[in-house]
Amino acid sequence: MDKIEEVLTRGVAEVLPSKKGLSKLMRKKKIKLYLGIDPTGSKLHIGHSIALRKLQQFADLGHTAILLFGTATVLAGDPSQREEARKRIAAEAVEHNVATWKEQVRNIIDFNKVEIMYNGEWLLRLTLRDIIEIASHISALQLIKRDMFQKRIERGDTIWTHEILYPLLQGYDSVAMDVDLEIGGTDQTFNMLIGRELQEKMNHREKFVLSVPMINGTDGKPMSKTSDNCIWLTDAPED
Repeated sequence: MDKIEEVLTRGVAEVLPSKKGLSKLMRKKKIKLYLGIDPTGSKLHIGHSIALRKLQQFADLGHTAILLFGTATVLAGDPSQREEARKRIAAEAVEHNVATWKEQVRNIIDFNKVEIMYNGEWLLRLTLRDIIEIASHISALQLIKRDMFQKRIERGDTIWTHEILYPLLQGYDSVAMDVDLEIGGTDQTFNMLIGRELQEKMNHREKFVLSVPMINGTDGKPMSKTSDNCIWLTDAPED
């Protein structure tokens, strides 16, 4: 495999709409891509390293790579794969988490090649007119029919409005940065595809989605802070 084929194949779960299309674009020009992470806690686990390493691989090929801290989306809380809403997080905790995460990813990310951005710089400045414009491009049914929401409906549990809006906020990141590609775990595919649709409708151009596999934690279930089954990047080898 050549370098482009390798970066689009190794450690990759899926490329949408097609790997062939993304490969063709990468051979034509240097693309702009990003990985977004919400600073919901003070520590990163080894599952995060998969997407972080993939971002660095694109940067090593000379593409414009962005590590985006979700300083605004974290305020809403990503509902992906959750049976209940996330607890709200204070602004002070967000600042603390961003600072600690930067230190933890230094062994994976070369900040001379990867740019850091914060989506609070544009999302927190949106007016009501802006939000209505963004929402007008995505149907309510499209947002509510997600599997975890349907499970909550069957149980009679609550779905909060800010949870439904979350994919729109994450999706608008692609528009604001005008990217060619977004990287994320397979749990983020829905959100990334909303961004693809918004990019097409608002910036009138293609955006690709590359998902990387999630790994299981110490209990055999997908690794997550919620499940308390993580191996943290800061853990000593003997732990």
